[in-house]
Amino acid sequence: MPNRGVPPFRAASRNGVIITRPPPGLAPTMAAVTRLGLHPVAAPMLRIEQHALTADGPRPDGLVLTSGQAIAAVNHPQWHDVPCYVVGQATGARMRSAGFNHVMTAAGTADALSSLIRTAAPQGARLLLAVGRGYGREMATDLRGAGFRVVRRCVYAVHPERRLPAPVCAALLAGQVRSVMFYSTRTAQAFVTALDAALRPMLAEVQAIAMSTNVAAALETGPRWRMVTVAVHPDQDAMLAALGAD
Repeated sequence: MPNRGVPPFRAASRNGVIITRPPPGLAPTMAAVTRLGLHPVAAPMLRIEQHALTADGPRPDGLVLTSGQAIAAVNHPQWHDVPCYVVGQATGARMRSAGFNHVMTAAGTADALSSLIRTAAPQGARLLLAVGRGYGREMATDLRGAGFRVVRRCVYAVHPERRLPAPVCAALLAGQVRSVMFYSTRTAQAFVTALDAALRPMLAEVQAIAMSTNVAAALETGPRWRMVTVAVHPDQDAMLAALGAD
């Protein structure tokens, strides 16, 4: 049965775009790529293991999220009126959809989020920093140094996928891919590690799109790309705009 709404690969040109981010961001990005008349190919290179977080204990003065992956853990109705400080407009929109009514967003970096908190949060506020395992230590130290009381909780774990999905391999071998979109260093590292020897030469005709210079750096030890484009801003609109860059 045809997949309605997704344009087919064009025989005369490359119109495939591999998207390496995991859910929940994967589906909106695939829809956005489709609206551009291109063919999205899902390659979520990270598997997310969610960890529960109870609302027991002292009520936080603010919730701090560096990723939308943490929303499920903090989505307790009694916290919906707690001020939230998050990275990215997309995460902010998902927080509002979940029922939070006081959400402030920073551009897509941890430094921008720290700056927002220093400006907008009350001095000495008790902040719950909900992050993935292995993330957020530097931010917690930075905010504590600024006088905030920070409780860091790991509410999910990230596991790299070891293999590329079969449709991704087929599209690369057929020469149907124009770009691969990388939203984090971990997705970039996982993608490069999962490539087998037969696929690496195919990327010499493919554009890599990186959300930041750090993400681009994670691609340096990988295959030779046609070009590596860093998004002008670390957000979805800039990533999509980069699809047209030569």
